[in-house]
Amino acid sequence: NRLDFSGYLISFELYDTEIKSTCNWSIDRTNGYYIQRVPETVIADIRISLAVNTDHLHITIKQFILYSLLKELQQERPIDEYTLEQRMKHTVIYMQKKYNQMMTRDELAAIAGYSPWYYSRKFIELYDKTPIAYLISYRIFRAQEMLLTTDDLSQNIAKKVGFDDVQNFSRQFKRIVGRPPKQYKKTVSEYRVCFLSPAHAEIAIALGVVPNCVTVTNSLTPKYQQLLFQEVGTTILEMPQYVIQQDIIVQQQPDLIIGVDLTEETKQQFQTIAPVITGLTYDLHSLIRYFGKLFHKEKEAAQIIRELTTYVEVLKNKIQHHIVKDATVLYLRVEELGYRYLGESSSDSAILLYQELGLQIPEGLRANANSFNICSLQQLVTANPTYLFIEKRIMDYYTADLSLATLQNSEQWANLDAVKNNRVFYVDTGLWINNCSVFGKREIMQQIEQAILGSVCSRTQ
Repeated sequence: NRLDFSGYLISFELYDTEIKSTCNWSIDRTNGYYIQRVPETVIADIRISLAVNTDHLHITIKQFILYSLLKELQQERPIDEYTLEQRMKHTVIYMQKKYNQMMTRDELAAIAGYSPWYYSRKFIELYDKTPIAYLISYRIFRAQEMLLTTDDLSQNIAKKVGFDDVQNFSRQFKRIVGRPPKQYKKTVSEYRVCFLSPAHAEIAIALGVVPNCVTVTNSLTPKYQQLLFQEVGTTILEMPQYVIQQDIIVQQQPDLIIGVDLTEETKQQFQTIAPVITGLTYDLHSLIRYFGKLFHKEKEAAQIIRELTTYVEVLKNKIQHHIVKDATVLYLRVEELGYRYLGESSSDSAILLYQELGLQIPEGLRANANSFNICSLQQLVTANPTYLFIEKRIMDYYTADLSLATLQNSEQWANLDAVKNNRVFYVDTGLWINNCSVFGKREIMQQIEQAILGSVCSRTQ
C-alpha cells in the first residue's frame, strides 16, 4: 500500500500462418493460464518506450512490447547452445549465490564448460579481473553490508562471507575498501554514497553528510530539492519514472548504494558493484535516527527530530485555534482512470495531516487507513469534506488532466462545501507523496498553514 507504481494489462491474439487465421493457444495447464516472470531489464525497456510516447501507442511500439514479452517464453536451451558471455554469466550467478562457500577456479570453469586456463582468460576480458578476484570483491561488499546493518563482530562476519582466515579477510578488506573493518564503520560518511531516494538524500544533507549522487525523476523533483542538491554539490542523476539505469550509477563509482524498495533482481545487480542497503523503514523519525547512527551523527539527528516536532506542534496549535468547528479534511488523488483518497496512515503526508496535526478525515472514509482507496463521485459527495486537498497525479506515462476536468465540471463538484467556500487546495505529487522528508515536510507544513489559515483570513476580511 505504501508503494507508488502502475501496471499494464496486455492481451493479444495468436495468428496461425499455416491455416491463415487466429487460433487458440493451448498451454496444457489445468488452471487455464501460464505465469511467466519477466526480467527487470525487459520491463525497463518497455517503460522507456512508453515514456517517449505520450500519444496513443504506435503499432510499432505495440509490436516491440509484445515481442519483448514473447521472447521470455522461449524454452531453456542446453548448455552447449549458450554463448560465451552467457556461460560466464552462469558462473557469476553461481558465485553470487554461493559466495560464502569454498570454490575453485576449476569448479567455475567446469560450470562454464571450458578449461580453467581458457575460462580465466575470457573472464578477465569480460570483467577486468580474475574469477577469484571477482569472488573476493563480492564477498567484501557483503561484509561491508553486514558491518553497516548489524552489530556482529568482524571475525564472525569474515566467516559468514566465506573467509576462514580472519587475517586474510582484514587484509583483503583494507585492500579493496581502503580501511580495515573496524575503521570502516566509523568513517562511512566519508565514502561516495549513492542515494536512490531523494528523500533519503535530504536526510543525509540535513545531518551534514553530502551524498555523492542521487537518482531523481525530473517531473517529480520539487524546485527546492533541485536547488538543495546543486548547492551542496551532489550529482543529480535524472532517470525515467520507475526505471533505475544501472550503467549511469556505475559511472559514478559509488562506495555505497542506499535504496528503498529494490526488487531482488535489481539489488543483485547493484551488489556486483558496491555494498547495498535497502528495505529501510518509511517512518521519517526512524529514518533520521537510522541515518544518524549510520553516519555517526546521533546528536544532529536528535536535534532535527526536535525541530520537526516543534514545528508540527506550533502548526497544530495555530490550526486548532482557527479551523472551522467539526471540520473534516480529505486528500483526494486524481488519476487517469478515476480518483482515490489517502487513508490516514497511507503516506507520510497523510500521517502528517491526520495523526500529527490532528485533522479529521470524513467519518465514512476511515476504513482502510493504510491504503490509497478508490473513491467514487458519490462517495465524495457523501463525505463532503470541509477542506479538500487535490493531487493531480504526475506520471511520465499518462496524464490526469481529463479526469481532473471531468471532476471539476461535474454536478457533484459544484455542490461540495469545500468548493463553495473556496477551501480546495492543489498539491504536488513530487512533494506530498515522494518527498515528505526533512526539508520537504517543512515545505508541506508551510502549504498547509497557508491553505487552512489563509482561507480563514480571506473569509473574515
